[in-house]
Amino acid sequence: MTSEPTEEAIANFVSFTSASRELAVSFLKANDLNPNKAINAYFEDPTGSQLQAPVPQHDANAPSFQIEHDDDSVLGSAAFPPSRPPSSVNLRSQAQMPTPNQPNTTPSQEIQDPNKGLTLAEQEERQLQQAVAMSLNQNLGSQESGVTSAKPSNFGRATQDHYDEGAWAMTLFNSSAREIIISPDPADRKRVGDEPAFLRPTQDNLYLGGLLTILHSIPLAREALLLRSRVLSDYGHDSQWWNGQPISLPKIVTMQDVEEGNTDWDDIIHETQRLVALLDTTNRSFGSADALESLKCMSTYGSEGSISRFLETWQEAAVRADPGNQLATIFSSSAYKRPLSEYDTPIQRDFFTIDPFVEPDHGQTLYDVLDRTVWSDRPGESLDDVWLEHVAEVLTIKLESSDSSKPIDVKVPPIFYPDRYLASCRDVAREFRTQRLQVFEDVYKLETLVHRFSASKSVAHRGMNYKEVLEKAAIAAPIALTQQRANGASEAPEYSKADAERLAEELRGISRKIEDKLKELESRKEEALATLRSYSKILTEPSTSPGEPPYHKYTLRGVCTEPHVTYVLRRQATDEPRGSEADSEWQWWRISFSIEDAKARQAEMNHDGNTGSKDADVVGYTARKVREIEVLKAAREESKTVLLVYAHDHAMNMQNEPAPPPLQEFVHIDNKAFDAEFQESGATEIVARERDPDLTADTNPPDTSMQTDEHSQASVNVFDYQVGGFGRETGPEQEMQERGGRPLLSRSNTAGLAQPTQNPQSGWDEISEAKVAP
Repeated sequence: MTSEPTEEAIANFVSFTSASRELAVSFLKANDLNPNKAINAYFEDPTGSQLQAPVPQHDANAPSFQIEHDDDSVLGSAAFPPSRPPSSVNLRSQAQMPTPNQPNTTPSQEIQDPNKGLTLAEQEERQLQQAVAMSLNQNLGSQESGVTSAKPSNFGRATQDHYDEGAWAMTLFNSSAREIIISPDPADRKRVGDEPAFLRPTQDNLYLGGLLTILHSIPLAREALLLRSRVLSDYGHDSQWWNGQPISLPKIVTMQDVEEGNTDWDDIIHETQRLVALLDTTNRSFGSADALESLKCMSTYGSEGSISRFLETWQEAAVRADPGNQLATIFSSSAYKRPLSEYDTPIQRDFFTIDPFVEPDHGQTLYDVLDRTVWSDRPGESLDDVWLEHVAEVLTIKLESSDSSKPIDVKVPPIFYPDRYLASCRDVAREFRTQRLQVFEDVYKLETLVHRFSASKSVAHRGMNYKEVLEKAAIAAPIALTQQRANGASEAPEYSKADAERLAEELRGISRKIEDKLKELESRKEEALATLRSYSKILTEPSTSPGEPPYHKYTLRGVCTEPHVTYVLRRQATDEPRGSEADSEWQWWRISFSIEDAKARQAEMNHDGNTGSKDADVVGYTARKVREIEVLKAAREESKTVLLVYAHDHAMNMQNEPAPPPLQEFVHIDNKAFDAEFQESGATEIVARERDPDLTADTNPPDTSMQTDEHSQASVNVFDYQVGGFGRETGPEQEMQERGGRPLLSRSNTAGLAQPTQNPQSGWDEISEAKVAP
């Protein structure tokens, strides 16, 4: 064994402990030149007391000096516990520790108090870190060989105004992963004909996009959301705003906003204005409410209350911006409940959505569900004095089935009258509520009798009823009498066959009486249930007399059966042909946004002779006209959670006015950006077909997603997609495209397939001329 350690062992010791080279040599020599033992010994006693033992006199080559170690070396970066972040004490201690390139301090300096100049808190922090570092030697195991760094890393405060982004990176603490939605090509995102524009679903506020799409089709709600009294002069621009990228604008805030910590209270107003203007005149088929959903004021603990949260937050901001504007409160309703004493002040509650749980009861209507939610009447208890003082002009109801495996199974009326819950009809409602409770008690008694006549406790556990028991007894009676005579019992009377038949007939007669009684009870129960249904229809249909209630008529304007499925009633275009079935000016549309819709749209394109991407991850949409009966059936049977939006007749009588000029300009700029993106996408497709003539040889070409173009300098390949080159001087940012230039879910307007040219150079010239600058 050599008497001097190797350079590799010294380097490993220094890199792991951040100690000086001389200290590394001493520890290695004291531990038989074993790096693992030396490092363990260092963490057991960083002061090096074991190195101060007398040197054997017979060793002439031994050094004649001793190593005095500074305690601060234990605070090296490698000795920090991995679960403990650096602190200001770390930085201060690291600034004092020696490095391999610095000379050792003199003994007089080393014997000074290491805690000198430190506060009591810093001394405790230093001692704690030293103790934790020394405890790390318990399970060190084998050490990793190789020099990683000769100089410890220091993590400190930023000292420069600018840092190169390519040289460092930071990650957000507890950042949440978000699903990446691959949108179709610009050709498949272009608004077609009279199809309504819509907002795709957001990830956190599931029904927010569908709700805003429906509210935009209601004239009064659209006018309220535009809030013309609070219009910006410039709404900014971002090429990816339609896809959820927020737009940040400078603003002037008051000292009150700063003190309250709410300087962005009006962001929800302006972002909603952008979305409403987008739905007005956009050339895109859909947009996104992700920017609205990402606002701080929209944060909730879950997605269940997101709809109510949006309406409440928007109203608070609108009232604050324009206190006298009546349109700011069209989404809110108010309910009152009088306490037990009629002299007490009624309890008031404002709400923006009605969220009842739907109990499994086949044949129930929306009024039945709301009756249980508003009144909660129970037999044997006094009636609660509850009423609605005001119903919103635009009323939102969210139904959710108590059984998550079944749809709501509720009959949704196309016309809804809330008069039965209003204060003006409290007396009428109290009368039929009392009668209905009496009928409920009758039904309960009838059900109890039916159960009593059906089976007794002695045979219920066997799954038998009275009729089955009596029938079996009638069959067994003659057999039992015959066996009794065969046993020769002298005390038993002699029974004839006629007696046995008589007993069996009596048993069957009792069974028939019970069956008749059960039929009578069931008939009475059906009559009682019919009476209940008649009570449920009170004040739910138009009155024959003009002066009698109900007075408040609401019509169904939209339904969301799923976050990605929206039914919306929109005004037809002026040139829309009127058929015998569609005499009104309104038309129902079903809009769906999902991967399945992308496949359906792709199948339709293939049927028309067009070809496009078959990428299964692309999300597409379908929009088609439907009848009202289809909407009502879907609301009842399609989902376990349904969002209903009703609007008062007053909300539909308003005429739509154009959006304010700044909002029109905002959408105009966005349309120009989309047109440029659309044109560039078409030029990119032409280039791709010219590069690969095989694409034009067959209507269904083979998959070329793995082909690469080694000579292409206009694009940069990223996995299975290619994006525009970093040095390109083009306009809007382009969507990701598949290799080979095949656009995702493409619906290019080019009817024919491009043919390869005889002169490749002339083809490139034609392509360059075909490109249109944004």
